[in-house]
Amino acid sequence: MGISSQRTSPKKRRERSIFGSIFNSTMLVVLVEVLLLVASIYLMRVGPQLNHNAEDILAMQVETRSGYIQSQLNDAQELSSLTSRINTLTQELLDSGAIDLATLDSSSDAAYPLLAAVTPKLISTLRSKPVTGIYLILNTHDLNERASGDRLPSVYLRDLDPDSPPPENNSDLMFERAPARLVQTQNIATDKAWKPAITYRSLGAEGLVYSSFQTAYDAETKLDATAYGHWTTSPYVMNGDDRQAIANSLPLILPDGTVYGVVGVELLTSYLTEKMPYNELHTSNSGSYALCYSGTTLHADTLTLTAFPVMNSGGLDLSTALQLTRAGADCFRFSKNNISYIASLVPLEVYSRNAPFYGEHWCLVGIVPSSALFAFAQRVQQLLFLTVLLTLIAGFVASWLVSERMSKPVAQLSAEVAKAQNAAALPQLSTTGIAEVDQFASAISQLSSDMLASSTRFLRIMEMASVELAGYELRNDSVYVTDNFFRMLGVQTPDPLTPSSFRAALSAVAHSSLYRTTSIGSSIFTIAQPDGNVQYIVLRVTRIVAETPSEVGLLEDVTSAILEQQRIERERDYDILTGLYNRQAFNRVCADLFAHPDRLRCAALLMMDLDNLKHINDTYGHDWGDQYIRQTGQCFAANTPKGTVCSRLSGDEFLLLFYGYDSQDAIRKELSTLNGALRASCSTLPNGKTLNISISGGVAWFPEDGTDFKTLKKYADFAMYQVKQSHKGHTGDFDIGVYHREEYAAQTQREFEQLLREELVTYYFQPIFSAHSGRVAAYEALMRVNMPTITSPSQVMTLAHELDRLYDIERITLFKSGEIYEQLQQKGLLQKGAFLFVNSIANVSLTPADVAKYQRRFPELLKYLVVEITEQEDLDRDSLERKRNVPGFSGSFALDDYGSGYSNELNLLALAPRYIKIDISIVRGIDTDRDKQQIVSNIVDYAHARSMQLIAEGIENDAELRKVIDLGVDLLQGFYLGRPAAVPAPLAQPALDTIRRIHTRNSSAG
Repeated sequence: MGISSQRTSPKKRRERSIFGSIFNSTMLVVLVEVLLLVASIYLMRVGPQLNHNAEDILAMQVETRSGYIQSQLNDAQELSSLTSRINTLTQELLDSGAIDLATLDSSSDAAYPLLAAVTPKLISTLRSKPVTGIYLILNTHDLNERASGDRLPSVYLRDLDPDSPPPENNSDLMFERAPARLVQTQNIATDKAWKPAITYRSLGAEGLVYSSFQTAYDAETKLDATAYGHWTTSPYVMNGDDRQAIANSLPLILPDGTVYGVVGVELLTSYLTEKMPYNELHTSNSGSYALCYSGTTLHADTLTLTAFPVMNSGGLDLSTALQLTRAGADCFRFSKNNISYIASLVPLEVYSRNAPFYGEHWCLVGIVPSSALFAFAQRVQQLLFLTVLLTLIAGFVASWLVSERMSKPVAQLSAEVAKAQNAAALPQLSTTGIAEVDQFASAISQLSSDMLASSTRFLRIMEMASVELAGYELRNDSVYVTDNFFRMLGVQTPDPLTPSSFRAALSAVAHSSLYRTTSIGSSIFTIAQPDGNVQYIVLRVTRIVAETPSEVGLLEDVTSAILEQQRIERERDYDILTGLYNRQAFNRVCADLFAHPDRLRCAALLMMDLDNLKHINDTYGHDWGDQYIRQTGQCFAANTPKGTVCSRLSGDEFLLLFYGYDSQDAIRKELSTLNGALRASCSTLPNGKTLNISISGGVAWFPEDGTDFKTLKKYADFAMYQVKQSHKGHTGDFDIGVYHREEYAAQTQREFEQLLREELVTYYFQPIFSAHSGRVAAYEALMRVNMPTITSPSQVMTLAHELDRLYDIERITLFKSGEIYEQLQQKGLLQKGAFLFVNSIANVSLTPADVAKYQRRFPELLKYLVVEITEQEDLDRDSLERKRNVPGFSGSFALDDYGSGYSNELNLLALAPRYIKIDISIVRGIDTDRDKQQIVSNIVDYAHARSMQLIAEGIENDAELRKVIDLGVDLLQGFYLGRPAAVPAPLAQPALDTIRRIHTRNSSAG
């Protein structure tokens, strides 16, 4: 075996110096490290995280301070004890005639007894609270009708330093407003702006009085006075004074609802400022606090707040509205005078939810300039940038020095090799002192002597192989082939043999003789031989990526392996008995077809089943059964168009797929031909009789019935089953309506079995109320079920009757309702001592084992259990006695639906119930139907004479409720009183009011 070769001129490749390669590589490492450093800084979000931490610290500080301010405001506005004492004193003075509400607000003289009486209480309250002032303003008229300039009797006290210990003579207090006579008696100094009374609509006076007083005055239903408490929404100053303050006023309301003034407390804004130290917000002392007010929600993304200018600290001017834009949960941004600020807002709860002023919102805002708040993060980011820059410079210098040192020895060795390229023998190369480089120089010398020996050994191995082999090596400029390469492919060797002619010859072979391509990319060719046989040749190709890329190929004769594989595949894919596809092959072919629906066009899946195979096997033996199956398969193969996919699935089942047709009619013609051929096909049995093929089939159509193979197969099987159930030996189409009915019935039965197995029911409870007091006397357990096809108790009972599972329903009802009832009792959600009514099936009773289990599980519940019986048929006396004689059971029965025609007098006598439930059909409209009233009156007389209690069920309006109570029923049930629920609600208020009125009327009449 020789080697042919052809070389073309080499192409010049771009070369790089070793210095450049080392330097570029080391710089690449440095750049990667720098990029990783930058990426880690970016991904760790150092700057944003530090900024976020600064915002969090600001928010925590504001939240801490807001708690203190909230406490101050809540303590200040808690005046309930003061208003109570003032109301008591006012009532005493009214009763004694010392004051008169009609003239109380006409002058200070008319109000003096009350002002003098409450002043000591105002002083003591002022001393006990963190406030700078307290006041009482009297008014008994509609403020909307007051004229501007009206004087309102008042007392207004101020303490400019409430945190200092009070002197015994009240020398630290000042009167802002008070009658002169009161000033003289109290021996308290007056302020520079003192006046004897407050002038209505003077600056500040309207805000102190109007909101809280007028809201309480206009209210039809008076709330507690504290609900009308109101903080002024802007600072005010007293007439003649320059000190700003905010105040909280509460109306004074007598027990009869008369509003006669307000009492309130004052907080000077200068005092509040002391409670909000701005230097705690930031170390730069550049922060500010602002107490703000908004008439709208604080949850919007953009807020407009009214800030009290004198209350902020840190030098920020907030004289105009504060516009905040949300940047986080509690973080906001705004700009002022081209300076950006970060603000944290914490709401202050100054009003309760039921207060009229709950829609007014107060909050504490902490403000710090962005430049100050984020200064630390900016310094850290600058330091990180400097670190990255220094790392890059140091890496460049180090890469240059390392590259210079490492490239010199290799460059020297390269020069020596280049010098010796044209020499006859490779000389010994000088050492560089680098172990790896010196080993490489030695290996070059050794490699040249080994190459020839390796080539010779490889050729000998190929010649000794048991199968014929051939190979080639293809480079850009040359090609090497073995002598037998083109002979194995059955073509002539190209002349001249060049890389381009070689590729053209291989392409021609692939185009004309390719058998298939393997999973790993190898090509198998079918090569015709002179003797008429075919050889299978595999070509395996490997591409070598090196300094000089090349392609190496190996030819191998794999004829024996391919023939063996074809034999195995046929045994795998075809049924031995019929020669048709087996199940596995049929599924594979169909999967490929259904993956390309355009090839199917109009298609039909036909499932067929031999009708009398078992009879043949049993009568004539399995050999005749096999012949019957073989004959059927041959009939399919001979009478279906080319391309029809036919298979034998199992013993007597066949599947056929007709596809690629334009219409169903075209397929039906083929089906008709096939059915005629099957009926005409016959064979002679051992007894001399002839046997025709009898086969039943079902057809599912693509795409009308389904577009996937699995669905069509299921539908075809269903259609075949329907044919075998009705008229064997025929073929029928799939009917989606019949399928859904069958499927729904099967699904309903499966769900019912699941319901019984997993006890998928729950119970609601409807209260039964006393007709005398309205108290809950009992609860009726009502089954609830929620499944896809079973949604009502009536469905459950119908299925239980049909499937003879009434006992399971009886057991589940008793145990499940008892379990849920006890859970609600333990949680305190049901009335203690109330009875539990449980519907029971008249002709079913628990087994002794289940009775014992119920006694162990619910020993206490048995005392309160009432068994409710409803049955269209006669009662089963034995079942009734077994229920009555359960140990521990109270023996209480209830006869349900009395008067409906089901619970007749015989059942009433046999059951002897403790309770009789009058049917809803009798109760409905009883207030206008005298016949129904007579029926109820008769049963009331009968029941009460025998210590039975009457329950009117289904009450839906007040008229029906009044009438059944008048007729003498004992217990009440219906939607008007209380609906069934998982946790039942108390008696509806309108029904309770009606019961109380009737009870009160009857008591008075008695």
